Amino acid sequence: MTATSPSRRPKRRVAATVISAVLCLVLDLVTLYAVASSFLMSPRGPWDDDVLTAIQVSSFAGGLLAVLGGLLRTLPVARRWLSWWWFLPPMVLLLAAIARFGSMDIAYPS
Repeated sequence: MTATSPSRRPKRRVAATVISAVLCLVLDLVTLYAVASSFLMSPRGPWDDDVLTAIQVSSFAGGLLAVLGGLLRTLPVARRWLSWWWFLPPMVLLLAAIARFGSMDIAYPS
C-alpha cells in the first residue's frame, strides 16, 4: 500500500495551491502598501530630510519585499501549484519601487 492514496493527492494539491496563493497575496499587499506609501509622500523641498528619508526607506522596503515575494514563488511555480504569471505582481512592484527610489535621487540630489 502506498503512503498516499490517489484520492488524497488532488486535495493536497488544492491545499498547497490555496496556501501558496494566500501567502503570496498577503506579501503582495504588504509590498503594495510600502511602495504606495513611498509615492504618496511628497517632500516640501530639498531641505525636508525626514520625508526624503521616509520615501527612500519605504521604497527600499517595498523593493526588498518584492524580491522576497519573487523568491517565495519559486517553489510553488516549480511544483506547478501556481502559474508563471504569479511572478508579475512582485516584478511590477519592484520596478515601481526602483522608479520611486531613483526619482528621489534625480529630483533631490544630495
